[in-house]
Amino acid sequence: MRKFLLASVATLGSAGLMSAAYAQAPVAAGPAPTQGQTAWTPAASPPAGANNNNNYQAPALPGPVANPTPGTIVVHVNGKVVVEGLGVWTNADSRFNAAAPVGSVKLQPQSIGSYARLYFGADAMATNGLRYGAAIELRENFTGQVSSNGSSGASGYTSTETMFVRRAFTYVAGDQWGIVRAGQADGLISIFDNGVTTFQFLPSGNLNGGDLQNQPSAVPPAFVFLGQAGNEYGNTKVVYLSPQIAGFDFGLQYAPNTSNGIAVSGSSAGGLASGLAGSGVGTGNGCSVANTGCPSLSSGPGVQDGSRSINQTAVGVRYQGKFGDVGLLAYGVYEFSGHANYTGSVSAATLGTTTVTGSKFNGSYDGLSVGSGGLALTYAGFTVGGNVVGGAMNGQLGLKPKGGANLLGVLAGVKYVAGPFTAGIVAEEFWEQGTVTLSGVTQRRGRAIDAGVSYTVAPGYQVWLEYLWNDQTQNANNFITGAVGSAAGAGANNNIRGQGFIIGNVVNF
Repeated sequence: MRKFLLASVATLGSAGLMSAAYAQAPVAAGPAPTQGQTAWTPAASPPAGANNNNNYQAPALPGPVANPTPGTIVVHVNGKVVVEGLGVWTNADSRFNAAAPVGSVKLQPQSIGSYARLYFGADAMATNGLRYGAAIELRENFTGQVSSNGSSGASGYTSTETMFVRRAFTYVAGDQWGIVRAGQADGLISIFDNGVTTFQFLPSGNLNGGDLQNQPSAVPPAFVFLGQAGNEYGNTKVVYLSPQIAGFDFGLQYAPNTSNGIAVSGSSAGGLASGLAGSGVGTGNGCSVANTGCPSLSSGPGVQDGSRSINQTAVGVRYQGKFGDVGLLAYGVYEFSGHANYTGSVSAATLGTTTVTGSKFNGSYDGLSVGSGGLALTYAGFTVGGNVVGGAMNGQLGLKPKGGANLLGVLAGVKYVAGPFTAGIVAEEFWEQGTVTLSGVTQRRGRAIDAGVSYTVAPGYQVWLEYLWNDQTQNANNFITGAVGSAAGAGANNNIRGQGFIIGNVVNF
């Protein structure tokens, strides 16, 4: 049953930690595995994230990362490289957009993409049996660059690719009392779902910010189902998970706001931030002095200040078990929050509602109040199930404007696994407020369907083929120009849609 707990959990591989010891006489050094002098048998399921079989639940379970024993620590460094060929077409391109003017720009539909990620971790056990550790996930960043007519060389593009921290957390755990994870890491929805009930069965992540969703004009709908979504795990939080009892475990989480407290203070990096603040130079999202745009605001006059959630809290319960040959995963989470108070002007000109007749938007928002649940049944290689989310939320953990529509979304999928072969299909549809200035006027609908197959050629080496279709619709909203209300034009570009395919391969190590 405990092995079932980790179904489809991305885990890390492990590497031995070499230590040096002082001695009276020279000691002959052996080959160092980290220096490429020793060949190792690759893990059957190499890592694909910072979460592993030691840090994702109360007990340490068998898996690719070695379980520490009393008085030992396991240090591991892993990564992945993805290379894929993509073809994407949308109606934002003037070739398919009848409303686009003659001579408008076009995008090349085909491309080849690549990216890298690195995973570092340490899992230890004290002599008294206390487990503890930490994990880091680094990702490759891409910054858009506009080439000049005189220089469009590749070197300029690669120099904008940097690394950034996606996850960074510590944990302490005990089989009898549970696990506490603290830092920039997954909340209850991501942990309980783990991509299973949301059918993230391909290396791309399918509908959850998959590589095919890198489409212009914000064509892809936001992944409102939240499991393994960046807006769900990107802020710093504390999460507690209980031990499993008769297949059930429960959890709690708390986050002060949607940012990292180090950046909020603006006082780290040896006084650099405070020095820059005195000279009027911006310091990222650090706020030495409260101002519009600070991520930790509790009130502010900026038009978007009221949209910031504070004191984000969640409670949930999960069941995992087997009934004969049928495996079952089911969970439910309720998440709620406060919100920053809007103290600015409520004039139509300030709020951007001058062209929206009947808009109820007044600059204020409701706190989060949303329920999320998932169910998956597995039998003879088939997994069927789905996910539902609903309540006061707009987009991916965004706050709903007062007077706006609540969100309701449903997702369903099926996949089949036979040895190295996986095939599946997943579809989603949801309704939400969408553009806040249209509160009380119209609401947005998002839809998508994604299908694909993958094949594990060898340990750590996987290839896949994927197809995606998606669209968004909101009346009185021009997705291409951003205009709303009467300025948007009757029926002009209020539906944005696209489709595409990927042929890709990934090496995990």
